[in-house]
Amino acid sequence: MIEHSFLNLILARLFSIMKTIKYIFLFFLLSISSSFSQDKIAVLDVVQLLKSSKAAISMKDQLNAVAKKYTEEDQKKQKEIQKKEEELLRQKATLTPEAFSDRKNAFEKTVIEFNKNSSAKRKALAKAEKDAINKIEDAVEKIVKQISDTDKITAVVRKTAIILSDPSLDITQKVVDELNKKLSSVSVSVAP
Repeated sequence: MIEHSFLNLILARLFSIMKTIKYIFLFFLLSISSSFSQDKIAVLDVVQLLKSSKAAISMKDQLNAVAKKYTEEDQKKQKEIQKKEEELLRQKATLTPEAFSDRKNAFEKTVIEFNKNSSAKRKALAKAEKDAINKIEDAVEKIVKQISDTDKITAVVRKTAIILSDPSLDITQKVVDELNKKLSSVSVSVAP
């Protein structure tokens, strides 16, 4: 019995120590969470920024104009190639096999050259878009840094990374307004 009561005493003491540790741990967690709760987080909707900022709109307009020009050029060239193909097929019966083969090879070179030029135009357009977006992103980064310093924001998170947030955390319009003041247009240079 003495051993049994001694065991009970040890268990009671152990539970008391564990309870104390639990309270210390809870106090520690609460103090940590309260220090983190003073951090200020903001949300930036990059998609909205690229839809509504003057610089992004200017970029899209310029890229669309170049893309339209390229499309018109390609359609015109495709019609020319199609006419050449039809003419070549009509001449097949009247040409010698060697002459037809020579003209067919020349035609195929024309098609290959057209495809290379079209591909080069697409790549040049994509590069111009990437360069313009980089200019916008550089300006946005500086603006976000400035707003973060002014408003004591600890972290800015892209809206696409968040499921739900308080609308008051969103700094997108503030960034767009500053971007419109500092960078109202972006020069797009496409070099095929």
